[in-house]
Amino acid sequence: MKKIFKDKEFFLAIIALVIPITLQNLISSSLNMVDNLMIGKLGESAIAAVGLVNQYFFIFMLCLSGINAGAGIFMSQFWGKKDIKNIRKMLGLDLVLSIVISIIFSAFAFLAPEGIMKIFTKDTMVVALGKEYITIIAITFLITSITQAYSTALRCIGIAKPPMFGSLIGVLTNAFLNWIFIFGNLGFPAMGVAGAAIATSIARVVEMIYIVVAAYRSNDVIPCKLNEIIGFNTDFIRIFFRTSSSVIINEIIWALGLSTFSIIYAKIGIREVASMQIANTINNMFMVLCIGLASAAAIIVGNKIGEGREDLADEYAIKLGILAPMVGLASGIALWLAAPYIVGIFNIEKDTISMTIDVLKIMAVFSPLRFFNVLMIVGVFRGGGDTTYSMLVQLGTIWLFAIPAGFAAAVYFKMSLQQVFFILALEEVIKIGFEIKRLRSKKWIRNVSNNIESL
Repeated sequence: MKKIFKDKEFFLAIIALVIPITLQNLISSSLNMVDNLMIGKLGESAIAAVGLVNQYFFIFMLCLSGINAGAGIFMSQFWGKKDIKNIRKMLGLDLVLSIVISIIFSAFAFLAPEGIMKIFTKDTMVVALGKEYITIIAITFLITSITQAYSTALRCIGIAKPPMFGSLIGVLTNAFLNWIFIFGNLGFPAMGVAGAAIATSIARVVEMIYIVVAAYRSNDVIPCKLNEIIGFNTDFIRIFFRTSSSVIINEIIWALGLSTFSIIYAKIGIREVASMQIANTINNMFMVLCIGLASAAAIIVGNKIGEGREDLADEYAIKLGILAPMVGLASGIALWLAAPYIVGIFNIEKDTISMTIDVLKIMAVFSPLRFFNVLMIVGVFRGGGDTTYSMLVQLGTIWLFAIPAGFAAAVYFKMSLQQVFFILALEEVIKIGFEIKRLRSKKWIRNVSNNIESL
């Protein structure tokens, strides 16, 4: 334990990435919190509608995250080698694939908004509000794809501050425009849920502009000629998908799994959907350090493998594996203590408040395990180029255990939300054994950048 805290190189490398990435995630979570607080004043149906639309957007974001993470594996290892030429090609491929995915999701949101909402719920009020919201934010899928591609590239070359500041500007813009458009201030009519969608859309455009401009001004890696950024060929694409397809599938599996969780909650009741939307929003603010640690781990492990220092990558992975649950324990205690005070801010019924607090306390108990699991799957194994194993663990625990057990608990045994959520959370216990075994085996260390260099 003492060796972990005495390794200055390790801590400086982690902190340089963890702080800005964590702050960015905190800012993004704050954006969702602001939305929920303001929309909450419109009632529980509005909260449920926006929450279910966000499940669709969440599926898109995880598909996007799969592409970005796959590109990030290569860019991190390329940066370890200082291979700028291939970093630019990988950014170009990331942009092309992300834009294609965004167009597909936007098209469905424009053409079949009611059909999307009915996948999650049959409540006519929630469907109507959700249809109004999703139609407006559909354009932001394309905007977000560009933002995320450039943010990934910046982090992989050690420049994590511009994405953080971009998110901060987006949050402030969104909060101000929410105040104007939702409630009708400064001469604008009160537009309710539609106003929230307009505010979110404008905020995402502002964020994208800031990050893209910063990407071209803050370094000499990303600025390049067009033929350099689209200089990839079919062999380059093939090698990308050989490693990244597992990451993309993993993110889709996870996204569909979490969206299925929402369907399970809706089987219990709309009040339960609203409760879980609030609980997840609050919990995400306490999980920002987890995502920060995992993102930093993927970059640092990838850098060290790219440099050819595989023993150091393994040493860092073990230290992070010890550090993550410790941070998770502290985060869980903070969540347990803060839950009653934060939930009390929302404009919801007393029963919903009590139910949400119970769910948050369950989340707090599982926090150390979740920190470790996310660190391994999203951070260490992914940065090491070992993507298929993580996909299989995710596939097995969600679809072979959590979803069947949760569905049976909600539909057949008519259990409460708290009981159903506890059963779903047991997935974290099952994962941990597989991940410790893989970490010790060192089979997760794979220098995927060598495959492209061989071209």
